[in-house]
Amino acid sequence: MSAAEEVKARLDIVDVISSYVELKKTGSTLKAPCPFHNERTPSFVVSPQRQSWHCFGACSTGGDVISFVMRREGVEFAEALRTLADRAGVTLASGAIQTKSATVRQVNDAAARFYQLLLFSEDGGKARAYLKDRGIDKEAAVKFRLGLSPSGDMKSSSLRSHLLAEGFTTDHMAEAGLLRRTEVGHGGDFFFGRLMFPIADRRGNILGFGGRTLDGAEPKYMNTAGTDGFDKSRLLYGQHLATEPIRARGEAVIVEGYMDVIAAHQHGHGNVVASMGTALTDTQLSQIRSIASRVTLAMDADAAGQEATVRKLEELLSAAAETGTGAYSRRVGAIANRQTMDIRIALLPEGSDPDDLIRNDPAAWAKTISGAVDGTDFMISWLPRRFDLTTGAGKSEAVGWVAGMIYAADAFDQERYRNDLASVLRVPPASLNPILQDLGKRRQGARRNAQARQAGPAQAPGPARQIPSRPRDAVEEYVLAMLLSRPELRELSERCTPECFDRSEDREIYARWLKADNIEDLKATLDPALSDRLDELLQVELKPTLLGQSEIAARQMFSRLEERRLRRHQAGLLSAPDALDSSQEVEAALVEMNARIRDFQAKRG
Repeated sequence: MSAAEEVKARLDIVDVISSYVELKKTGSTLKAPCPFHNERTPSFVVSPQRQSWHCFGACSTGGDVISFVMRREGVEFAEALRTLADRAGVTLASGAIQTKSATVRQVNDAAARFYQLLLFSEDGGKARAYLKDRGIDKEAAVKFRLGLSPSGDMKSSSLRSHLLAEGFTTDHMAEAGLLRRTEVGHGGDFFFGRLMFPIADRRGNILGFGGRTLDGAEPKYMNTAGTDGFDKSRLLYGQHLATEPIRARGEAVIVEGYMDVIAAHQHGHGNVVASMGTALTDTQLSQIRSIASRVTLAMDADAAGQEATVRKLEELLSAAAETGTGAYSRRVGAIANRQTMDIRIALLPEGSDPDDLIRNDPAAWAKTISGAVDGTDFMISWLPRRFDLTTGAGKSEAVGWVAGMIYAADAFDQERYRNDLASVLRVPPASLNPILQDLGKRRQGARRNAQARQAGPAQAPGPARQIPSRPRDAVEEYVLAMLLSRPELRELSERCTPECFDRSEDREIYARWLKADNIEDLKATLDPALSDRLDELLQVELKPTLLGQSEIAARQMFSRLEERRLRRHQAGLLSAPDALDSSQEVEAALVEMNARIRDFQAKRG
């Protein structure tokens, strides 16, 4: 079994995709709004039986668990496989590959080295003085790879000139977001005269940068523009350094800024990461929940920041209330563990932020984190800011807002929440009982009805579910094996896109074969984790044929793959008619697919 097959065998696609989107059971499949495009009705379908996903809407594509992570995280095959291997506990063969994302990481790493050399050069005096004033020592600056981008009055050359001398091209720099884009192409350096903060993924690969001005110019902070590999909403600053401390303590503390994280690590609080000024996202939480059972949000007195935190808490706790899981449900590996993520709020003293508190009063910081309140407690305390509690109607709205959160909580906590709620509302606790009970019964009844609709007819309990393995695909294997053995068939490849192949491994091998000059070139650029699969394909026995016969066979095989893809899309629309916004759209899509299928059949004769 290849490494990719082992990873897929250990992971259930439902568990993995559920960590990104909320799936709802519909018959034998699960559905959700597609995470790859905006839509009004759910067209994204996951099949536990086939261990596959498909979007029957605008995307009109699908695949397996690896292809999902590739698309969702914006990474290439190798990175997606490594991400899933970490989750599954599978050790992959070592070895570097030269992919587009690998080149971007290399150019970013070279840029970080250049920036750091400049920081500690003669030209970096002002930036070093700023760090000293902020209490950041040289050891911390080196640990976080801080640097300085050149400005016009410095002796250093531009980053662009330096990287060109290092052998990188302007296209590499542009892909990494290191150059300004102009109407005529690529301009000069994107960052100019700023203190630089490299932003890495959990493995320490630098995906982008944040830059802080040193002369008071606006904007104070500027980040790498969004690229295929860099999306702030998917990253947590400092996570590559914080993963082990978070795992050891079972808790992640999330702050807002770069300086907060650096100060925390410098003073021994290694489990701190930052959301970099953005509202906390589901993707960021999903990165934490596999290594920690608790996340504490360190929230300053800034009203806008607090409101963003409240919105995220409302989303999480309301979802828990609907499902009855009691908190942020987390799944680890191939088994759905009904554990919960304990979400807490640390309220910082008025007028302070984590950076100031950690450096000036370490004991107060430790006390603030240890005294963090749980999410429902915080939401109850927030009621006076959200509702007019001087009126009966306002109090009723407030109770309705938190009732589901209270009833989703542990039974031992419910009475305490009720008493706290009564105190905030300034009513006797007993007066809340009939209201909460009525709201709780309504929610529980609605939840039971929803679960009954999803579950379908009752079934006798059976043995524990096994993640199904997918059978070998003879057509897919034969096509790839034939192409690998007959490079001259490459010119026919426009008839077949990588998405005609079901397996992510086969898609990746086919995509790289299209770019390779020969089989040796393919082997040299292919990830080591795919070596076994490539060997399997090269060992497939093929009947001796003339070139003309091979071309005919290739055309027929390409047609069969495309026809198969269309038929699966057709079957998906028939089994999930609400995948499009109207029955007319479904009918039109089916008519178009039938016409294309007939065309493929006619071409094959």
